[in-house]
Amino acid sequence: MRNISILSLSFEPESLSENDILKLIQENLIGKEDIVLLPETCLGQQQINELDDSFYSGLSKLASENNVYIQAGVNVKHNESSHTNSAVLFDRKGGLAYKYDKMYPYWGEFDIEESKILPGKQLVFADTDFGRVSAAICFDANICELWRGIGELDVELVLFSSYYSAGRQLSAHALNHHYAITTATSKPDFVLYDIDGREVAYTRGNDKCSPLVSRVSVDMDKVICHANFNYEKLVKMIREHRGIIEMEHFYDREEWCVVRSSSPEVSVRTLCLEYGVESLREYKRRSKKHMDMLR
Repeated sequence: MRNISILSLSFEPESLSENDILKLIQENLIGKEDIVLLPETCLGQQQINELDDSFYSGLSKLASENNVYIQAGVNVKHNESSHTNSAVLFDRKGGLAYKYDKMYPYWGEFDIEESKILPGKQLVFADTDFGRVSAAICFDANICELWRGIGELDVELVLFSSYYSAGRQLSAHALNHHYAITTATSKPDFVLYDIDGREVAYTRGNDKCSPLVSRVSVDMDKVICHANFNYEKLVKMIREHRGIIEMEHFYDREEWCVVRSSSPEVSVRTLCLEYGVESLREYKRRSKKHMDMLR
C-alpha cells in the first residue's frame, strides 16, 4: 500500500487571476496533499507567461512551504514570437520537476497570430517520492502513440491538465498501459481512473463560474498480473502473505488480476520481484519483443 492524496482544482480559464489561483490553492491545502493539479492554460488561452515570473514564483513558494507537488497548465514564452502550451510540475522543495510541452496542440492554437504555438517534441517524467509521474494535455488524449510512449517510460500516474474531460479515452489508456490517470479540467470536472481503467472517482461542478475542488486518494502500489506463467507464483505469494497481499480484482474474461497490499509496510511491487511474478505490462512488452524476433 502506498496511498497518496491528490487535490484537483478545476475551473474555467480566465475566470481567476494569478493571485486568485494562488489563493485558491492555499485555502484548500490541509497539509495532507501530495499533488495539487490545475487545468490547461489556467490563466487563459491568450495569456503567455515566463518561467521566472510572479505566477511561477508563487507556485514554487506554495509547493515549498506546503511540501507538495503542484502541476499547472500555462502558456510559456519561448521567444518574442512563439510559445508552448505546457504543464509545469514543481516538486516539494519548489524546484521544477519537469516542463511538458503539449505535443498535439488543438487546431485553434495554431491560429493565434501574436505568438506561434510550438508543439512539444518529447514526453517527460519525474521520479517522485511516491512513484514515477508524467503529464499529458487535452487533445493529447486522442493520440494513442503518445499514451503508449508514456507506458514505455514505466510511468505509474499521469497528470492530465485539460480543457475538456476526454472521458472513456482516458479509461482505455489507463487500462491498456496500466497507469492511473487523474485530471483537472475547465468543464469543470475531475476524474480518477485506476490502473485497470476503472473510474474510481468522478465529480462535476454545477457552476462553470465557480472552481470545483476535488480530493482523492490513490494507491500507487498495485500490480496487474496475467495468469499466464504467473498463477502458481501468485498463489504462493498470496498464501505466504495471507491477510496482507490480496487480489483486489480478478477478471476471468481477460485472465488477469489486480494485486495489492493492505499494509504500508509491505510493497506488492517488491514482493512480485522477489517471487518472480511478472506484471502484465512487462509480459506484453516481453512477448511482443520475442514474437517480433520470430516473425
